[in-house]
Amino acid sequence: MEQEKLIHDISDRKSTESYDDLVVMEISDQIKFEKQLLRKIDFRLLPIILASFFVACLDRSNIGNARLAGIEKDLKMNDQQFQIVLAMFFVGEVTMKIPSNLLLHKFTPSVWIPFIMFLWSITTCCMSFVENFEELCFTRLFLGLTEAGMLPGVMYLLSMWYNPEDLATRLTIFYCGGALAGAFGGFISFVVTGNMNGILGMEGWRWLLLIEGICSLFISIIAYFLLPDFPSRAKFLTTNERNLILNRLETPNNGSYENDNRSSKEFSKDGIILAFSDWKTYYMMIMKTFSGVVLNSIALHLPILINSMINDTLKSQILTVPPYIFACGFSLLMALHSDKTKERPIHLSIAAIISLIGFIILGTSNDIVVSYLATFLCTSGLWSLSPILLTWITDIFAFPKEKRLVAQAMVLTLSNLSGIISSNLYPKSDGPTYFFGNIFNASLLGLVILLAIIMRYILKRTNC
Repeated sequence: MEQEKLIHDISDRKSTESYDDLVVMEISDQIKFEKQLLRKIDFRLLPIILASFFVACLDRSNIGNARLAGIEKDLKMNDQQFQIVLAMFFVGEVTMKIPSNLLLHKFTPSVWIPFIMFLWSITTCCMSFVENFEELCFTRLFLGLTEAGMLPGVMYLLSMWYNPEDLATRLTIFYCGGALAGAFGGFISFVVTGNMNGILGMEGWRWLLLIEGICSLFISIIAYFLLPDFPSRAKFLTTNERNLILNRLETPNNGSYENDNRSSKEFSKDGIILAFSDWKTYYMMIMKTFSGVVLNSIALHLPILINSMINDTLKSQILTVPPYIFACGFSLLMALHSDKTKERPIHLSIAAIISLIGFIILGTSNDIVVSYLATFLCTSGLWSLSPILLTWITDIFAFPKEKRLVAQAMVLTLSNLSGIISSNLYPKSDGPTYFFGNIFNASLLGLVILLAIIMRYILKRTNC
């Protein structure tokens, strides 16, 4: 009753008082209630977006496990053709990234995100029935087209629910879906390809793609019913809670997205002009592209890297699990500290240094144990770096909202070109140390650190 009275008092005063006027309420009570409200939002929003990103990463990266299970041999592909198959996904993703983010404005997240999930689920299922290189290329291309809107869409949705100081932890939880996909993808592949090969005349990799596609389809249906739009439309919040969260998010430069009366065409034009005219957009595009090359290298090739150490297909799949699990825990600790200190560039630089050391070890060591432990450094650093970098991008382009929407899509669009590069960094002929690919990735991480330090200096000098 006391809490309800507190909410009621705040809401009654909202129509006549600004946020600054609300400080007359007891500060400790206000902080306590805001924490309770954030936990309620977390429990409703984060599980479904984590599950959605989990299946997205599962469907895009299962090609690595399918390779270990014999897809190259069964479809009569050579190494170069397989690199093309990997790259086709990113061609599709780059093509659709900005259009998908603009369509998000027209259809709202609760409709658009489950819709594209449904499409990529069907595509993954279709991949299990391909008979040649051309068909596999086409399905991977369409998979990229349909998955393109997932990451920028969720980034924008989270930025409309949480203040910047709360965002790194939430984005990291979202990104943990990718790490968990890497972990459980290896375990699922171990179980499926090890036990279902030959059932109903289908190879193990076909069963793997089909089962994971069906799982994605199931999650897309759940997401349609559970994924909320924006605070002003959230049915799971009471009127008083809704008013309070909107009041909390209110800033002088941030108007209400939900009450924006411009057409999609006008909204898109404004956002494109603002984002394209800001040099920081291109700077962050370069930084995210460099980090994206490294992240995609691990996401696509970790099973191959581990297999080159021990030369055992099934064990390689199960040994991908521990590095990803460790990455989840480490990245959450980094994000919590980043949010607590409200600092981004130093944290992402530390994460980049950790991964840089891991790649140097991978490229130079012939010791199996040392090389395997280096994969822990690579995954933990990268899965810490990426969400903190994305949070920093959201901080830099916080207002106005249309600029943020387009700038995020631009940054992520160019970064997806990185997948085309990373697809070709680890040819079989470079094994077992894959010296060039690993040292190339270490060099890119060095550039990320340098760019972060320079941008931090510029922003501090200009008080941005």
